[in-house]
Amino acid sequence: MGFTIIRTDSKGNVPFVNTEATKFGSESNIPGDRSGLWDTYHQDDGSKYYYTTNGVANPTLKMRPGEVQRWRLLNGAAGETLPIILENHELHVLANDGINITEMITLPVNEPYVMGSGNRVDLLIKAGEPGIYKLQVLDPRGEFSVTPQGIAPGPRRARIGTHFPGQNPADFPVTLATIVVEGREMSMNLPEGPLPKTSGIPTREEMLTTPLDEKRNVSFEICGQTTMANPEDRLPSCGWYFDLYDADYWGGIEFTNLLMMRDDDDMGVPNPVFDPEMPRINYQKEGLFDKDEDLFSDMFAGNYEEWTVINRSFSDHPFHIHVNPFLITHINGEEIPVPEWRDTILVPAATATGGGRDINNAVYGTVTFRTYFNLNFPGTYVMHCHILTHEDINMMQRISVLP
Repeated sequence: MGFTIIRTDSKGNVPFVNTEATKFGSESNIPGDRSGLWDTYHQDDGSKYYYTTNGVANPTLKMRPGEVQRWRLLNGAAGETLPIILENHELHVLANDGINITEMITLPVNEPYVMGSGNRVDLLIKAGEPGIYKLQVLDPRGEFSVTPQGIAPGPRRARIGTHFPGQNPADFPVTLATIVVEGREMSMNLPEGPLPKTSGIPTREEMLTTPLDEKRNVSFEICGQTTMANPEDRLPSCGWYFDLYDADYWGGIEFTNLLMMRDDDDMGVPNPVFDPEMPRINYQKEGLFDKDEDLFSDMFAGNYEEWTVINRSFSDHPFHIHVNPFLITHINGEEIPVPEWRDTILVPAATATGGGRDINNAVYGTVTFRTYFNLNFPGTYVMHCHILTHEDINMMQRISVLP
């Protein structure tokens, strides 16, 4: 089942972007403000949105009592996070992003599986008593983990635009499908023991014991010019990159937000003459996507590497890399009992300390993983935030695996 969200204006048209926008999102505290890049989705009061399953709003599926079905789910939405439950049923997890886990994980009744944009999951569903049940999306601001193993639960906020659906608790729960359990009982068993290993990737033992060729740190960062007057809202990189990406970069239109994906080991140097608009200088690498430039120059096929992705924003970001999956070992510094293979993972948002929203006085969300660059697949590809409204304004980087 593929889940998408369709937005239309009052006439049923699907709008694109506000070409006159100078910022990422409009101000929620200004009535009627529709000045953000994506606010064309809500350009009039008659705009609508539809959650669809395989292109249909709330289809009906049928099961027999005791029947076991395998469901393959895809979050194909542009950026929404989907904490999914089937009312009064357990979810039995077999695979994340098409890669089998070691042994099936069973989530308790009404405990959701959290799908970031681009995530896939294989589930077994064992139908219960005859009745009607809803497959639902819960409010992502609940305390949910990014992994079915329950590590580091927290609110799963994904900022994709101030006026998008899902910004209000009253929007939830959303029904994706209705499941009718009826008919003659079927007595089907759930599997036990280890699951088959997915081919084409190293074993977990190889991944965890092979000496590392490289360690890297990558960060998601957001800079907003409207808040840069406040030091607590301004990351050290903001001044430098705002100077670099001026109106000419954006095609002659000033744009007041930067959504970046950076090499976090490129930390610049202190400004010898303190400038509150530019606290650090001389960063060596692009923070925004450059189609002609790799973020790293020393990635080689056959290498084993460990990466930590750091989130310096108050929104979750789904990290996705093309071609090579990765084995997650830690979430927010907490070790996962059984490392999980993924190719997309929500990196938890930062959490402010001491109250307020001081991004420089916060505990940053992190995901640590190990990856192997397959000898058979050298080449150039990308990694990015899988919220498309973030990727589309350059929260992405080009990388090349060299022979």
